[in-house]
Amino acid sequence: MNGEPVLLSQLRAANAAYAESFEAEGVPGRAGQRLLLLTCMDSRIVPHAVFGLKEGDMKVIRNAGGQLNPEVVNDVVLASHVLDCECIVIMPHTRCAMARRGLEELRGILEDASGLDFSSFTPRLIEEPLEKLASDVAALRAHPLLKAGATVHGAMYDVDTGTVAWV
Repeated sequence: MNGEPVLLSQLRAANAAYAESFEAEGVPGRAGQRLLLLTCMDSRIVPHAVFGLKEGDMKVIRNAGGQLNPEVVNDVVLASHVLDCECIVIMPHTRCAMARRGLEELRGILEDASGLDFSSFTPRLIEEPLEKLASDVAALRAHPLLKAGATVHGAMYDVDTGTVAWV
């Protein structure tokens, strides 16, 4: 299309090629492996590939840091009851930007990049990644609305090796 950014043109072409060989028609909207993964939005994590899964095998929730928060809790509870998610894995990763910078440093980076005032911006940063993971796992396990029998597990993805360490 005229005036369209090059990236968007590439995305359109890639999607057309994908659609030509698409084989997931009719895959149910429920998690085929009864798995839900909460992980970071980091582009180095390709969730289905990490576990050798295909379309329809699991539900994936992504956010900055792969962290539990009230909105994510609601999504997980819903998925446990309605979408057959009986195994929940919380999987942050090594070298995460949400765990490597302090609030003031991050605000400075954002202000320098944008010229905007980020003084009231308060993203959820992670001070101790393994402690945060353990806390998130414990909180979700204790949630009174999580489907009975659902299990919650913690894992750390290593962006340098592709390995998952279960914790």
